[in-house]
Amino acid sequence: MLTLTRTGCVRRQKALLERTDVDLLVIANPRHIQYLSGLYSSPLQLSAWGLSFLLIDGSSGESTLVVHNALAAAAELAHADKVVSWRSYDFANLPGVDSYAAAIPQLNERLAPYAGRRVGIEPGWLPFGAEVSQTVEIASTLHDMRRVKDPDELALLREAMTATGAAHRAARALIRPGISEIDLYNAIHAAMTEAIGGPVLLLGDFASGERAEGGGGPPIARTLLAGDLMILDLFPLVNGYRADNTATLSVDRRLTPRQKEIEIALNEAMAAGAQLLRPGARSADVYHAVRAKLAEHALAGRFTHHAGHGLGLGQPEAPFFVPGSDEVLRAGEVVTLEPGWYGEGTGARIEHNYVVTETGAEMLSHHLTTFA
Repeated sequence: MLTLTRTGCVRRQKALLERTDVDLLVIANPRHIQYLSGLYSSPLQLSAWGLSFLLIDGSSGESTLVVHNALAAAAELAHADKVVSWRSYDFANLPGVDSYAAAIPQLNERLAPYAGRRVGIEPGWLPFGAEVSQTVEIASTLHDMRRVKDPDELALLREAMTATGAAHRAARALIRPGISEIDLYNAIHAAMTEAIGGPVLLLGDFASGERAEGGGGPPIARTLLAGDLMILDLFPLVNGYRADNTATLSVDRRLTPRQKEIEIALNEAMAAGAQLLRPGARSADVYHAVRAKLAEHALAGRFTHHAGHGLGLGQPEAPFFVPGSDEVLRAGEVVTLEPGWYGEGTGARIEHNYVVTETGAEMLSHHLTTFA
């Protein structure tokens, strides 16, 4: 399983310091701790419970991870100059403490030398009780930096798409009348974990039949019926990074003329959007290209959401393919395109992921987007 590299993390730490005028950076958002140091607090592990901090000195650039003892071993493998750990519970002798509240004195001890100085923070993440008097907002800078992916990030995104690719292949092999949405979800999850050799937090839309008209939702015990379409929009968390890949499948592998018409329209709409994925293109223009192609098939009236969005540590994130966006695409961004149609007691959506290059779009996901 892959991790972010020291080269990438150090580069991002330096870039953040260059773009901020602070004496100290305090990173408390777990996503950004990973982004800058490579330390991933997986929600699938007990070590994720508790506060951690990444401190970066504005003058020397020295970085320090402050973590509770359950994360200490992982922190030592991350890309910070120092690791400071404190004990919350040792599973044997030490009575447990609240690993959120008890982290505040640990933070304040390291904030004390910076009293009265400029401290860069992310609003909403600095915990109550942190003793800082002069703050500088850095969240907007971090989110802007995240738009363009470094090579180590792109490797993790490709790994996540390896998982979704395996999942979509498994779904096509197993889908049939008589099984339930839950049955298919379990098979998809198994295919993902086997593909990458580790745990996956599987989120997504697993909606069949009339449920697909609403666009999605978690799987339920509904039995798949002949003639149904099923939306499979998979956006797992794999080592902290996201894929976001969608297919719509015919449960009995047969299509009515209307279903075939929708399949053709969605694939043409996605291709129309992909043609505009280049540096300098406006996000709004990508949206309108997708919608215009659906309009050629008289299907635009049931296209009710964005045409896609950025992808990385979060999902969705900038840029957003919506009609009111003035965002301009940049080389190195990873984005999705996801045209959809919902009505007549059913629904359908497809989606691929792309990296924007200087010469256009490179497709990163390769699952089939035909319905049967």
